[in-house]
Amino acid sequence: MEAAMSRRNLPLYALSLFEAAARHQSFTRAADELCLTQGAVSKQMAQLEAHLGYPLFHRYARSLKLSVQGECLLGYVQQALGLLDKGVAEAAAASAPLRLKAPSCIARWLLQQLRAFADGAPEISVQLSGVHAHDIDFARENYDLAIVYRPLAAAGERGVVLFAERLTPVLAPSLLAQVGRSLDSPAALAAYPLLHPSADRRDWRQWLQANGERQPALMAGTVFDTLDQAMNAALQGFGVTLGDVTLLADELKSGQVIAPFSSCLDSGYGYVLLLPEQAPAAAALRLQQWFR
Repeated sequence: MEAAMSRRNLPLYALSLFEAAARHQSFTRAADELCLTQGAVSKQMAQLEAHLGYPLFHRYARSLKLSVQGECLLGYVQQALGLLDKGVAEAAAASAPLRLKAPSCIARWLLQQLRAFADGAPEISVQLSGVHAHDIDFARENYDLAIVYRPLAAAGERGVVLFAERLTPVLAPSLLAQVGRSLDSPAALAAYPLLHPSADRRDWRQWLQANGERQPALMAGTVFDTLDQAMNAALQGFGVTLGDVTLLADELKSGQVIAPFSSCLDSGYGYVLLLPEQAPAAAALRLQQWFR
């Protein structure tokens, strides 16, 4: 109880003046550093000594020297002030928006997650950068967190797997009505314009092979830079694309798009949340924990 009372009564301002005076071995130079008068610093030191009950300085006509008690106290005060400076800096960093890098194709899904996170942590704001790039170099890029698209086997111990990629053909009901051909087998896709989320057409090739269809004609169609572009084109009725069932969950539920086949391709890839290894922000750690 006595220790708690003494902590509450410690004159922190006077102790900070003591540190400056002890470092300079001069009330005058300490006053110059702190934009005070020499008399103000001298008065604060006298009051601090009276409060503590022992002398901190030996005062001479033209010099100032720490007492034994002052020498003992100085190291602790400097350490305490350093910790306070660090705490103030970390608190300021915690109030800054978290900088999150993520592939643009998951923006809609991610915004829903961030809205739910904000319900429980309204004091943490997130600055989202949607990009085409699917990786991160924290040494070169100024982000607090990043979501990357990579093989799940390479997620690493520090990575948090958000969801695995599962792809299935999707199209707008209007296109199905327009073409008028039932999609009762993969071969029936030949009657529809295909949309490819990547230039290598890898996703369609893998899905068709997994479903016993190897017709080269099915590899024709429009090529996009990203999965998001292909899914948006499918939503507008321009063709059939392979869509991620997690990213399109709301659209599938509402009927904006339909998935005519029960088969999903597990690509072995997924979306993984990463933090820098060195000194991650406290708010970033909190968001990471929320996603676990």
